[in-house]
Amino acid sequence: MSVLPINVYGDKILKQKAKKVQNVDQKTLQLIQDMFETMRESDGVGLAANQVGVRDSIIVADLSQVEGYEDTKPTVIINPEIILGEGNSSYEEGCLSLPGIRLNIERPERIKLRFQDTDLIIHEKYFEGLFGRVLQHEIDHLNGVLLTDRISDEEKKNLNESLNNIVNRTVEVNYEIS
Repeated sequence: MSVLPINVYGDKILKQKAKKVQNVDQKTLQLIQDMFETMRESDGVGLAANQVGVRDSIIVADLSQVEGYEDTKPTVIINPEIILGEGNSSYEEGCLSLPGIRLNIERPERIKLRFQDTDLIIHEKYFEGLFGRVLQHEIDHLNGVLLTDRISDEEKKNLNESLNNIVNRTVEVNYEIS
């Protein structure tokens, strides 16, 4: 397994839509393992493939280190599609691609997700709470959407210095960035 560098704000791949995964081969399985290792080494709870430079529609998530989610199993989501969103709530989110920035983001409280597993078997399942929020955040990445796309122009203007530091790679992080 390998820890991969994480793409950060300003990297073109983060604004590109991921490609649907058509088959899962050994290379894909290795990518998934590397994504899990990268996410854990970076103290993240979710990671989308384009955050590590791959435009495949793959998400990994592991909330088992979060209080109240200790029994949650590491999860691989391929080709996700939100087919239903219920309720709304605002919650502070961070992002490995936006180091040092935390923003209140409004999202559905509960989602119904259609996705595939590593055998490309289709599943439909409800996710809520933090798990649902993490998956929505990562699906945004697969669609080329960042947290900064979900805030007002005024809020984004207030982040200019921090965003410039990220683009210029002068931000301090405890993980490798691209």
